[in-house]
Formats: sequence, structure tokens, C-alpha cells
Amino acid sequence: MQQLNRTGTGIGMALALAAIAGFVDGVGFVTLGGWFVSFMSGNSTRMAVDLVSLSWRDALFGMGLIALFVAGVAAGHLFGQDARDRVRRLLFLEAALLLVAAWFFRIELAAAAVPLMVLAMGVANATLTREGGHPLGVTHMTGALARIGEGLAGAARGAPAAAIWPWLALWLAVICGGAMGGALSLRWGGIVLGLPTVALILLGFAARRDRQWHNPPPAST
Repeated sequence: MQQLNRTGTGIGMALALAAIAGFVDGVGFVTLGGWFVSFMSGNSTRMAVDLVSLSWRDALFGMGLIALFVAGVAAGHLFGQDARDRVRRLLFLEAALLLVAAWFFRIELAAAAVPLMVLAMGVANATLTREGGHPLGVTHMTGALARIGEGLAGAARGAPAAAIWPWLALWLAVICGGAMGGALSLRWGGIVLGLPTVALILLGFAARRDRQWHNPPPAST
């Protein structure tokens, strides 16, 4: 997590993006009745169960969500490649996708909004980097929970426990965002995506230019 500070984005940016991802995933979960727009591990498991259950339509739907997410990650890396203000550009791209998605919800075209939400979550995963120049996934928390477990094991052996807190905060940000997104979408529907859109625009204007963005880190392999 220290790499975030060295790239000028900071842990605060990571927490904000994680909360936004949780919010969008909460809206998506309510809209899709159990599918996710950012948690592809869950979608992969459900798709596998649908395959063995011969539920071909649901399995194909899950494959489509996964393909869109991968496309969003790829688009994020390509869109930000060699850009001086890489993070800012990706924040605005994610905001644009969610803005159009909110508009589709407004005119009752949820089927058109969902692909844009998935693409936006893919872009979100290409925005920030951690140690080693690898992308920091802000839409899935399995890795963060694993880091917490590793930190607890280290603390039991006498190592400092401070390394746990950033990962715990990241997980809690997703939880809080998901709860808010789910609750608001149950009340007002997918148009509430306007809220994370505004947040992303503000983050984009607040993002500082950093000289390291002249050479953006490569995609993880």
C-alpha cells in the first residue's frame, strides 16, 4: 500500500475507489438479483454451477459479465497508457460510463446500463498500483483479507500489526459502499449511480499530476 503514496494517489484514493466499487456492486447485485458487476470470483462460481446444472442461459450471462469486466480492465490500461495524467483520465472514464448507466436506468433501460457498470468496474481495477507496479484491485477484497490474515500471523510472531490497518480499511470501505449502494438502489433504483459519478469527477479534479505517470506501470501478468 505504500506504493500508492509514492505515486501521489495515496491510500485515501484507494479507499474512495473501493467504496465507490462497493456502491456500484451493491446497485448491480440488487438490479441483477444475485449477479455481480465487479466481483468476478462470485460470478465465476455461479457460472460454473449453472454449467453443470445445464442452465445455459444463466451460464452465458455469467460469461458475458466476465468478458465485459476483462474488456474494461484492458480498456483502462490502453486508455491510460503513456498518459501524463493517467489516473485522472481513468477516473473520468469510469465516471462517464457510470453517468451513461445512470441515464439508462432513468429511462428504464437497465439491460443497457449493466454492461457499462461492468466496464466501469474493470477500468477501476486499472487505475491504481501497489508495490511492484501491479494494479491494486479495488473491486474485490479476497487479496485484502489474505493480507489481513498474513498480518495477524506476523503479529502473533511479534511483528508490527500496523500493516493490517490499510487492508482492513480497504475492506471496510467496500462493505460501507456496498451497503449504501444496495440500500439506495432498493429505494430509488439504479439512478443512484449519479452519486458515485459525482464522486469520481471530484476525485479526478483532485488527483495530483505525478511525474511517475509519464511511465505508467505495466499491467499485471
